[in-house]
Amino acid sequence: MTRNRYFCRLILCAVFLTGCGTGRRAVPIESPAVLDNVADRAIVEPVFARGELPEDWWNLFADGQLTNFIEKAFAQHPTLQSAKAKILSAAYSADLTRSSLFPNLTWGGDISRQKLSETGLIPFNTTPTPVHPAPIAATGGQNNIPVYFTQYETELILTYDFDLWGKNRNLWRAGLGEVRVRMADEAFVRLQLGISIAEVYYQLQIAYKRQQIAQAVVDNQASQEELTHQRVQANLGNRQELFTAKTNTTSAKQTLLELEGEIAVYENQLHAYLAGDFEEPIEKVGDHPLPQIPLPNDLPVHLLAHRPDIAAQLWLIESGGRQIEAAKAGFYPDFNLAALFGYQTLHLRKLFEFPSSMYNIDPAFTLPIFDGGRLLANLRGSEINYDLAVLHYNEMILTASREVLDGIAVLRNSEQQLQEFHRIVGEQEEIFQNSRLRSTWNLNSGLDDLVSEQNVLLARDRETVAYGKKIQAILQLIKALGGGYATSC
Repeated sequence: MTRNRYFCRLILCAVFLTGCGTGRRAVPIESPAVLDNVADRAIVEPVFARGELPEDWWNLFADGQLTNFIEKAFAQHPTLQSAKAKILSAAYSADLTRSSLFPNLTWGGDISRQKLSETGLIPFNTTPTPVHPAPIAATGGQNNIPVYFTQYETELILTYDFDLWGKNRNLWRAGLGEVRVRMADEAFVRLQLGISIAEVYYQLQIAYKRQQIAQAVVDNQASQEELTHQRVQANLGNRQELFTAKTNTTSAKQTLLELEGEIAVYENQLHAYLAGDFEEPIEKVGDHPLPQIPLPNDLPVHLLAHRPDIAAQLWLIESGGRQIEAAKAGFYPDFNLAALFGYQTLHLRKLFEFPSSMYNIDPAFTLPIFDGGRLLANLRGSEINYDLAVLHYNEMILTASREVLDGIAVLRNSEQQLQEFHRIVGEQEEIFQNSRLRSTWNLNSGLDDLVSEQNVLLARDRETVAYGKKIQAILQLIKALGGGYATSC
C-alpha cells in the first residue's frame, strides 16, 4: 500500500470522525473491493497501461486540432468562467467571515447643530454660547446650555469578540472548505467540457469518414443500377431487378443525406463549445492509433484523489463538520469587548484638549437561557446537512465505481468489436480482389465486381462506426477516472 493511500485515508478518517459525539447516523462507505484487482487484470490488454492520467489528457490523442479547440474553449466558454467566478465569490465570503477573528477598529466624527425646546424640562439660556462658560454653581444654579448650539465629536471605537469556543474559527474554516468545493467544481466543469468537446469532435470526424464511404456507396449503387438497366435492355434481366437497384440507390442517397445532416449538427455543437465562434474552420483528420488508457495502481484511492466531483463532496463534508462545531458554540457564553475613546465639545478649537476627551470600556458576555429551541434546531439542522452530505458521498462512490467498471468493460468490448470488423474488412477486400481477378479472366461480370465492392464499403462503414465507439469508450473511461485531476487528497 502506497504512502499516498495511507495519507488519503488518514485525512478521510479525520474528516468523518470530527465531532463524533453529536449523534450523527450517516456512515461513509469505502470503494467496492472489486476495484482493488480490476486494474491488474486489465493491464494485460493492449488498450490499457499502468500509470496516472495526465491533467492534459487530450494530448494522449496527439491531435493538434482537438488540443486547440479544447484550450480555446477553456479560455472562453461562459460555463467555465462562471465556475471560476464562484471560486472568487466563495473566497470573498470566507474573507468576510475571517474578519470576525480580528479586532474591529473604526474612526468617526460628526458635527451636530441642535435647538433645544424653550419650554422643555432642560433649562436654557437665550444668550449666545459663551466662549468660557461658567460653572452652574457660579451662575446661581442656572444652566448655561443655549437654545441653539453646535456640537463637535470624534471617536475611535474598538470591538472584539474573544471567540473562546471557536465559533468564528469554525465558520471561517467552513468557508475555506466551500472555496475548495468550488475549486473542485471548477475542475469537474472543466473535465465535463473537455470530454464533451472531444466527444462531439470525434463524432464529427467519424461522420466525415462515413460521408466519404456513403458517397462511394451511392456511386456504387448508381453503377449497379446502370448495369442492371443495360441488362434489362439486353433482355438479360427483369424489371424487378431494376426496381430493386433503383431502391438501393435511393436508400444509399438517403443515408448520405442523413450523414450530412448529422455533420451540420455536430459542427454547430462544436462551434458552440468554442464560445460561439461559428467561423472556426474544422479540418478532416485521418485515422491514427488510439492511445492506451493509463490505469493507476490503486483505483479506490484514485477515485478519492482524482475525481473532482468526489473531492468536492469530501470538502463539503468537512465544511459540514465545521458548521456543526459552530452550532455547538452557540450554546456557550459569548465574551466580547467594546471600547470608545474620543473628544466632544461645543467649541471646535477645544476639540482635542483633555477636558473634551471621553472614553468608555464595556466588557460584556451573553449567555442564552431560553430561545424557544432556536439553537437546538440550528444544531440538528447542521447535523442533518452533514448526514445528507455523507449519504450523497456514499452514492457518488457507488456511481463512480460503477462508471469505472462500466468504462473498462465497454472499452474492452469495443476493442474486440473493432478487431472483428477489421478482420471482416480484410476478408471482404480479399474477396473483392479475387472478384476483380476473375473478371480479368471473364469469369465474373462487372455487376459481381460492384456487389463485391459494395460489401467492402459496408464493412468499412461498420469498422468506422466501431472505431468511433472505441473513441467514445476511451473518453467515458477518462471521465470516470477523473481526467487527471490532482489534489492532495
